[in-house]
Amino acid sequence: MVVVLADAPPEPAVTGDRRRRPALAAVVAVLVAVGLGWLGWVLPVPGGSLVVPTAVVAAVGTALAGVCWLGTRSRLLAASVVGVTAVAAVWTFAFSLPAALAWDPGATTQARAALAQLAGGPRDRYGVPLHPCATVSAGQVGPMAAPYRHCAVSTPEGHFVLFTTVGRPRQGLGYTDVGPATFPDECSRHLTGAWWMFTAPHGGTGWCPVGYRFDGGG
Repeated sequence: MVVVLADAPPEPAVTGDRRRRPALAAVVAVLVAVGLGWLGWVLPVPGGSLVVPTAVVAAVGTALAGVCWLGTRSRLLAASVVGVTAVAAVWTFAFSLPAALAWDPGATTQARAALAQLAGGPRDRYGVPLHPCATVSAGQVGPMAAPYRHCAVSTPEGHFVLFTTVGRPRQGLGYTDVGPATFPDECSRHLTGAWWMFTAPHGGTGWCPVGYRFDGGG
């Protein structure tokens, strides 16, 4: 009886598949990042909830990770999507709105123009500006699209402009040099530079949405 030992034939298909997995994971991760990043860009609203859009982004990303795992059984692919989802959730909660203002130089220009117009505009006999507010029907200020209303205030204590969506006078954006003191008895969150967003307390005085802080004294 003769026993012949021979090397097992290579498995090119398996080897090639293993080599393709990192590339596939990278491509899918980029596509998911673009999609979730876009959601994180359009869902947050100035003065609105930060938790809801963040939860939506997290839920969509988690669902995509589950689909990837069920479809490919690739831990690398699923883990890549989970990692991208975590980054996208942080982007949505903390950085999307500040980025929208930082990337729109016209927002600060609008605010400064409103203050300049207030300083040089007509006043009544007591020195109070006659036209501190105006409605904008086209365009945008950072993440806030028209129609919106802006009201400028200038006092010895500070100068600020409030931007509010038409029909929502108690939430929006504020350009101010006095920080949270601009929003007495309201909830505010610093965004970038002189920009803040604000909203009315939810559920009673002092109760602010997650991510906002309450400022008393009104």
